[in-house]
Amino acid sequence: MKKMKVTLRSLAQELGIAPATVLRALTNHPNVTQGLRRRVIALAQKYHYQLPDHYKKLVAVVIPGFGFEGYTGILLSSLMKELSANRFHGEIISDCDLEVLQDHAYAGVIVWTAGLEKQWPEEHATPLVVLNATSNPREGIYQVTSDEKQGITLGLEHLYSRGRRRIAFVSSPLSDNLNAKKRVEAFHEFCRKKRISADSFHEEQTPANDLDAIADNIIRKKADAVFAAGETYAPQLLFRLSRHGVRIPDDLSMLALEYHAVTPFTIPPLTALSQDFDELARQSVRLLLRRIHHQPSPAEILIPYHFIERESI
Repeated sequence: MKKMKVTLRSLAQELGIAPATVLRALTNHPNVTQGLRRRVIALAQKYHYQLPDHYKKLVAVVIPGFGFEGYTGILLSSLMKELSANRFHGEIISDCDLEVLQDHAYAGVIVWTAGLEKQWPEEHATPLVVLNATSNPREGIYQVTSDEKQGITLGLEHLYSRGRRRIAFVSSPLSDNLNAKKRVEAFHEFCRKKRISADSFHEEQTPANDLDAIADNIIRKKADAVFAAGETYAPQLLFRLSRHGVRIPDDLSMLALEYHAVTPFTIPPLTALSQDFDELARQSVRLLLRRIHHQPSPAEILIPYHFIERESI
């Protein structure tokens, strides 16, 4: 049988309220009680109902915690501009406050909190795009991410071509950070292929292994290169190494992930790999649009890194 088209009128009829009340609930009008709004939103999600295109729709952008620096801040800026350009209103939500997703009618959700996608199919029917998780189209999970293997390999190849064989690879904490895990996997794979595993080593930044301890280990193990695989802590590590009398790049080459507000202005300016945040945002919104309109979508979109040569290698 041909499915009936879901409309404001059909939703209103099932709920026993006026179509105007349904519209007010879905457009976040203040004169609707929270209980009724949640009933309307739940029914609209059940039938995958979307407001007509001439209504500016909400997209929730879920971030881990309440931090806005480094990767989070850069990507948020690009995402908000891209959402606005596509006539969406972006609303930032901490993963600590997910209950608010029940209070508004979101056209879609963009999230980079690892693990959240596992509960999403059970709790929500809103189209989802993830930035730090594993894609699973059967569960409605579609991913846009930087190509970690390509980027890490690109940087390591540059260090290797400059004769570096004792490479210290410094990562963010690996717990609940899929991208950091992918970077470390790419590092170990590269070391095995180049047969430098015995001399190169991985340092994970944790409370028990802070940057001071990592700097001490780098010096003690006589590394000839450091790859700081995070946007925010490379300048801090550079400072600590310099305090120990290590000269960059004379004694030690250093490669970082680009933090455009800092890495070009360190002494020396840091050679870096840059994520294309504007393209990450562009592809995330495009993928979300395809999901909203039930169009065929790729399970995963990989965005390549770019190499920026400066004076630290």
